[in-house]
Amino acid sequence: MTKLRRTYEKRAVRTHRDQRPERLPEWEGSRGQDRRRPAGRRNRRPRAGALLLLFLLTAAIAGGFLLYRRLGPGTAWADYAGVYGAGAEATVVFCNGIQTEGAAVMKNGRMYLPEGLAAGADSKWYHSDEGLLLYSLADETVAVSPSSHTYTAGGKTTDAGYEICYEENGVFYISTDFMSSFSGIRITSFPADEKKNLPARLFLDGGGGRYEQAEASGKTEVRVLAGKKSPILTRTKKDGALFIMDSVDDWTRVRTEDGFVGYMKTKYLKNRQEYEWKPEAELPAYTSVRLPGTVCLAWHQVFSQEDNGRLSEYLEGTAGLNVLSPTWFSVTDNQGNFSSLADQAYVEQAHARGLEVWGLVDDFDVNVDDLLLLSSTEARERLIGGLIKAASDYGLDGINVDFESVRADSAPHFLQFIRELSIACRRDGLVLSVDNFVPAGGRAWYNLREQGQVADYVIIMGYDEHYKGCCAGTNASIGFSEQGIVSTLDYVPAEKVINALPFFMRVWQETPEARAEADAEIYDDGGSVYEGRYARDSRAVGMDAAAELLSEHGVTPLWQEELGQYYGQYEEDGSTWRIWLGDAASIKLKLEKVAEHRIAGAAFWKLGLESADVWPVVTEWKEKMP
Repeated sequence: MTKLRRTYEKRAVRTHRDQRPERLPEWEGSRGQDRRRPAGRRNRRPRAGALLLLFLLTAAIAGGFLLYRRLGPGTAWADYAGVYGAGAEATVVFCNGIQTEGAAVMKNGRMYLPEGLAAGADSKWYHSDEGLLLYSLADETVAVSPSSHTYTAGGKTTDAGYEICYEENGVFYISTDFMSSFSGIRITSFPADEKKNLPARLFLDGGGGRYEQAEASGKTEVRVLAGKKSPILTRTKKDGALFIMDSVDDWTRVRTEDGFVGYMKTKYLKNRQEYEWKPEAELPAYTSVRLPGTVCLAWHQVFSQEDNGRLSEYLEGTAGLNVLSPTWFSVTDNQGNFSSLADQAYVEQAHARGLEVWGLVDDFDVNVDDLLLLSSTEARERLIGGLIKAASDYGLDGINVDFESVRADSAPHFLQFIRELSIACRRDGLVLSVDNFVPAGGRAWYNLREQGQVADYVIIMGYDEHYKGCCAGTNASIGFSEQGIVSTLDYVPAEKVINALPFFMRVWQETPEARAEADAEIYDDGGSVYEGRYARDSRAVGMDAAAELLSEHGVTPLWQEELGQYYGQYEEDGSTWRIWLGDAASIKLKLEKVAEHRIAGAAFWKLGLESADVWPVVTEWKEKMP
């Protein structure tokens, strides 16, 4: 018996002892023949299985890798030159976290910004047509001549020790050091990396205020866009500081410690908190001269000195008013001269009744070009000096600016005029208010945000929803009036907003086109509009006059819920006459919106057009205001 056989018998005995069934080895047949495999072939089946297992495992790994590549986060790094649109030789500029189109330049070891970028960071930088660089603080205007090392403020000249600004190829450049000294904006720079083709970055952040910051919970990617496949800009350090800008879905836009602005997953932020940043430079604070309570203002349109003498007549029966604004001053030329109907007795009579007087100045004269007038430093100074002297001579409490002809090209000069006028008013304790169109009217260049900082009150003229030369319709629906408040509050603090309401409306005449052509001479004033089948014309009337027109024609006006006012129409002389009434009921609804939004108050255009039943409504509203 072979050794192998003996080994098997021993195993068999042990199996018998364990009372287990006897098993033949796989290599021994039933007849005892030796079925052993030839040498070298014993492990073919196990090896094939292993190979199959290895293949399946490899396929699974490859599939998982491909699936991860498809569904997992991207690992590609950003091409910095493509992201910033500039190579390492440039300095890209971010203004409040948004990359600008321009770039900063280095000169004599100092950084300079093109005028446009400087104004984008702080709109109070103003380059006058005379070549002066001006910056108006709360109490004075700083002036610098091109290529100068000195600046003038408050009549005093100071040497900065370096070139403050210069002009090159028609572009005006301002030193960032000078900017940070006066405007209080935060300026932060990060160096270029030539190996990565990464440009230098310069960040301009608005003046002091409250901001939000956080820390990174670990090392994670900051990407170009809010998406996991977006290229990587940088990786955060654990506990690294992050400045929060905004959020979109579950991504947050941040600025990192190493000067990158991008998106990271919000879940990787920790220790979010607000902080207050104050400018290093000590800047004078903007103070306001305002009434202690709710403003209730009425404009008094004055055409002559005789109108001044009729003040008591206009005030008869009024109630709740605390401010009068007579239309006394009108600019007459482009050199800053103006006409005046101011009257000392008028002011004294108003004061005796407990009313403040804010003299109104307008730009309605056809000889005035706002661009020529306001772009001249000398003309602005003459106009401001004249207004301040008139306020002192007649004992005025404030000035109301009603410039309605400002175009986009003259807007920067208008804002500089308001800044400089505000300094003079603040110095003399005068209230400065500025009249504006409803923001939705498309005149964004009036810049309510800037006005809201430097002026004491911003008045929104909540009327002329439909106006002469436009299509027929209401002068001021409740929706239009409220929208004026809401849109203004996006830019101006509520305590500075006054909503102006109309004591007038329009009587619209619609004439069939054939008759309109025959009677064209009645529209020689240019106020009509030929549209469709009708020629339309309109005229402004007061509350009593409009109600009397409907009554005379036997018309009972119907309440229009969606407009918040009554409407009536009649036929006469081949025309249809339409009136959207302004009355005590519509005024009451509009005053309720003033109270609801808790703004500074209301104004009314104009005295003499109101019906007597308006004043109890005004009194009730005034008593309910805080």
